[in-house]
Amino acid sequence: MAGGRCISNRGIKHEFSDQLLKRIRETNSDAADHILATIKDDSKCMDFQINRHTTSTNNIFDYLNGGKLHMPEDICPQKFNEELEFWGLPETELESCCFTKYISYFDNLQVLTVLEEGECKRNTMFEIVATMAGGNGWRSVQARVWSVMEYPTSSMLAKIYLYISNAIVLLSLFLLVSSTHPLFRRKLTKDEWFDYFTEEEEELFDDYWFNETYYDTAIILPKHVYVEIDAFWYLKMITLAYFTIELICKLIVFPLPWREFITFLNFIDVLALIVMYTSLIVDQVNPKEVYKDSGHDIVYSLQLFRVFRLFRLVRHISGFRILVYTLRASVGDLLVMLLTLCTAVLLFSSLAYFSQDSAFAHIPDAAWWAIVTLTTVGYGDIYPTTVQGRLIASICAITGVCLLALLIPVLVNNFLLFYSHYVGIERRQNAKKNVITRKSSVGPK
Repeated sequence: MAGGRCISNRGIKHEFSDQLLKRIRETNSDAADHILATIKDDSKCMDFQINRHTTSTNNIFDYLNGGKLHMPEDICPQKFNEELEFWGLPETELESCCFTKYISYFDNLQVLTVLEEGECKRNTMFEIVATMAGGNGWRSVQARVWSVMEYPTSSMLAKIYLYISNAIVLLSLFLLVSSTHPLFRRKLTKDEWFDYFTEEEEELFDDYWFNETYYDTAIILPKHVYVEIDAFWYLKMITLAYFTIELICKLIVFPLPWREFITFLNFIDVLALIVMYTSLIVDQVNPKEVYKDSGHDIVYSLQLFRVFRLFRLVRHISGFRILVYTLRASVGDLLVMLLTLCTAVLLFSSLAYFSQDSAFAHIPDAAWWAIVTLTTVGYGDIYPTTVQGRLIASICAITGVCLLALLIPVLVNNFLLFYSHYVGIERRQNAKKNVITRKSSVGPK
């Protein structure tokens, strides 16, 4: 070794040659700057002192002396990245056995930014509202009411409001679903029948009821016409009034910048109210439309948006938020899954059609069969009958199982990654809250 120069790191000395020193200088790294600064102060210095991670430094010097670069097991990849930057070494110099672990860690960090940004924004908004609620004036009143309506953990009153709100949402969904069941529908009254009939039929059926020949006449009333029971109308008015008052209150007491008010759930609330009011107005303006196949059916079908209120029940559940974050972070993987599925559907539907099997009249029919088979649903409405058709179906089914087994775990891994990270965030936040609570309970000495 030239002159016996060495670098000491926490008591461990690493000797290096002038050639190695030149190589370190060329990296323009922090290590090179440290060595050059030491030489400038003392040109005869033979021992350069540093304070870095011991195992990483040993591995890096082994690499600099002609060995292979490995990442120690006892170090976080992010910390090892700092060591690489200190010595000016590219991460691509890592051996493949360590490089995969190293890259996976940073890929996970990139994925977790979706969760961290979402939760950070949510917590920041909560802290802003809590700070405003502690003040005075109208803004303070707005913040307090908004805390009750949006943050169930803020107070006991907020929890009570959450239970009431969830009960109304469940009632609204129950009314929507039950109104389509015969058990909750009744036959039309005389006045409602006249609304249902055309003008020509009204004259005929007026005599029919006037002469009270209900059982003697040969006229048969339509049996498929029913309306909701009367109690449902009153319950619908209660839910409509509640959601209307709630939305007005939100608009009045919203304490944050208005761009924060534009969320998916608020959009659904507004849209559902518009649909409910539109349906109510159409019923009042032209009652006949209720019993006929007309434009009213289009309005009624828009009641589907009320189903989305179900998200209000689960928005405060951490598992649901993690699922949303998982889907947002896995958009690329979902697109790959969809592209792979489409390719397989096109391939097997074409093979099935050209197999000359009578079960597949055309490729669109075969495509439906391929989707059902690849997703392992198997309705059985279309199935091959020839030997070659069954052979293609067998390969299609096996391919579907393999595709699901390869693609779905990607989503599962992202969900587990988000869940474990979210649990860690919650524990840290709870620990901080406990510390603040203990300090406030002790009080100033």
